[in-house]
Amino acid sequence: MRPMIFGAHESVAGGLHRAIALAGEDRCEAMQIFTKVSGQWREPSLSAEQVAAFRAARAAWAGAGRTLAHASYLINLCADDPSILERSREALYRELARCDALGIDFVVFHPGAHRGLGEEAGLDRIGESLAIVLSRGQGLRAQLCIENMAGQGSTLGDRLDQIAAMIERAGPEGARLGVCIDTQHAFAAGHDLRSEAGYERFWGDFGRLLGMDRLRCMHVNDSKAALGQRVDRHERIGEGEMGLAPFWRLA
Repeated sequence: MRPMIFGAHESVAGGLHRAIALAGEDRCEAMQIFTKVSGQWREPSLSAEQVAAFRAARAAWAGAGRTLAHASYLINLCADDPSILERSREALYRELARCDALGIDFVVFHPGAHRGLGEEAGLDRIGESLAIVLSRGQGLRAQLCIENMAGQGSTLGDRLDQIAAMIERAGPEGARLGVCIDTQHAFAAGHDLRSEAGYERFWGDFGRLLGMDRLRCMHVNDSKAALGQRVDRHERIGEGEMGLAPFWRLA
């Protein structure tokens, strides 16, 4: 694996540009933010002044590292309700465009839950949704990154082969997709990263199914949930069910 750079999710209280100041104070080499309220559809417009302030702060950032944004948690790219599906596609495109304007490198998103549609039909719909968003976003430099999921309910993306299918079913546009791995989600989905064998198996499968060049970022978290419990519940590193071994291997 490539040498890692480390960062944190930073608050945007006081303005988007304030997050970069916080990243500098925390001696981060990378940072993630929400560009809007994550649990709402409403999207405030970015002013030219906000864009300029963010870009200036990033240019002055001593870490000069990678920047990420996490898309809204409401997005469901395989929704069975046509209005929610269209709203999700629009929200993801607008996040991509907003991040491009700000100069943010990556947009991390949860792919969605099929809610009874079925796994294969859900994967088809996610692929179609991604193709639509990416085709519309031709020329935008920010890159979409599919995040692996814990597998709660009918959520898709808890298995690496599902993520590979989403990329494949996006067609030619799929070449532009990256992947974000969340260690808690992987553990809760049944990937035992605590043992050396389990750790090597997971990353071996990642390389075989997706290619290591797809890995753009990671959310490094311990888990309140037990192995395979399929619940998205994060814990501070070293204080959860995973122990320290997986994180020493990553570092």
